[in-house]
Amino acid sequence: MKKNFPILVSLVLLTACTSAPADSVAATPEPTATPVITLEPTPSPTPAPTMAVYDEVSFDDWRDGADCTMPDYTFSAPHKPQPQEQVTWPTDGVTLCYNAKTLEEAAEIFHTTVENLKELNPDWQDKYSRAIGCYWGLKVQTDPYTLPMNNVVTVTVNAPWVESYYDRTEVCDVPASLDKQARAALASAYYFQYHWWGMHAGFLPYEKLDEPVGFFNYRAADGAFYTKFSEFGSFLHTVYSDAWVDDMLSMDPALFAEGENDTILTLDGDRGGNIAYCGHLFTEPELQPDGSLAFWQLSLTCESDDFKGWAGEETIVPDTATVTTVRLVPTENGWRVDALELPS
Repeated sequence: MKKNFPILVSLVLLTACTSAPADSVAATPEPTATPVITLEPTPSPTPAPTMAVYDEVSFDDWRDGADCTMPDYTFSAPHKPQPQEQVTWPTDGVTLCYNAKTLEEAAEIFHTTVENLKELNPDWQDKYSRAIGCYWGLKVQTDPYTLPMNNVVTVTVNAPWVESYYDRTEVCDVPASLDKQARAALASAYYFQYHWWGMHAGFLPYEKLDEPVGFFNYRAADGAFYTKFSEFGSFLHTVYSDAWVDDMLSMDPALFAEGENDTILTLDGDRGGNIAYCGHLFTEPELQPDGSLAFWQLSLTCESDDFKGWAGEETIVPDTATVTTVRLVPTENGWRVDALELPS
């Protein structure tokens, strides 16, 4: 049974960090049963082309090269991922799940068969959601999955010009093996999506339009993350791939659009989170044949019927990990986030 807060305002169906001390780097145990990120290549008589070497872009060059005011960033030393308050990392493994558009997709990714997935999920037909067009929470392997405890870095993103104290700062963990520029780009994406394209939808504060423009009734006002669409676009293209930005701005309805005189048209809404969410972990980023970096984000939840919420003092041990892919693509101006869903 899913334990979700009610959706307060339904605008669009958005796909879905904890602070930690700057500890010294410790040896990372080898995780077992790590999900496969890419399929085994098909043998070919012709050799594959050699992948171009990525020229690393420094954090300073990346931030200074943005044609907009960028947030401030601080980085901790690498450390082990720390559970949030009341949570203890499980030691006996968890159920591994995946949200898939089709059973064939899940079978291909996890190197199994559709028939096996149906056996693992006797209620597989009930797991399909027409609203989001996918199978929700498919169990993808029989054996318990051992969680990876790879080192992370805690990144604090702060935009001091933002009026709302809540929206001014985000603290999140990212894989420690990423370079500094990639860490900053990924942390920026978490920041943006948690505050304006995920848990909340649209910029605050805003001004009401004299006349609606399509779906839009508001424009971003002073104190918002950005008030000029040109600067907002520069931020997006500094953090995300061009394809990701195009997809976001072409959604129907989109959350943002360019208004008159370089203003930002915005919607306003909120969604709930999963009350059973217990934190998230990462597998190690791996270089892909196309030059991108890909890894799993493991969103941990407690799906036990014994889970009564967070009001008590008892320790919560997550029993389920739902995997989504995080992908960064290389450009001449640094890494860009091409795939990311919020873990809660």
